[in-house]
Amino acid sequence: MIGDGDFRSRECIELLNEADVVVTNPPFSLFREFVAQMFRHNKKFLIIGNVNAISYKDTFMHILNGEMWLGQSIHSGDREFRVPNNYPLEAVGTRIDDDGNKYIRVKGVRWFTNIDYAMRHEELDLYRRYY
Repeated sequence: MIGDGDFRSRECIELLNEADVVVTNPPFSLFREFVAQMFRHNKKFLIIGNVNAISYKDTFMHILNGEMWLGQSIHSGDREFRVPNNYPLEAVGTRIDDDGNKYIRVKGVRWFTNIDYAMRHEELDLYRRYY
């Protein structure tokens, strides 16, 4: 890799064009732009995003139109991510492992995908009788 790894760079778009599936954790602040790029390039994807992204107009429309949905896992929404060594550990949930790697806990994350899976087609019981 020659550039800075920005998903919008020519180099990354060339790599994207070679990919069949994209699995990544894009910057939450650029989530809309990243999802738009996945649809522009007609890519299958499994990406991590903040659960609040459901309320973004364009994300909501993809969900409403059945073009994107929530993935099967990460139901609690609380996940740990490794961060660069120079990253300031100012968040509430942080740790450093025995090898000196830094981690932060992020709440409210979910998988967003356009890859089908069986569980999303299971019927939900929306009522229950109690005797």
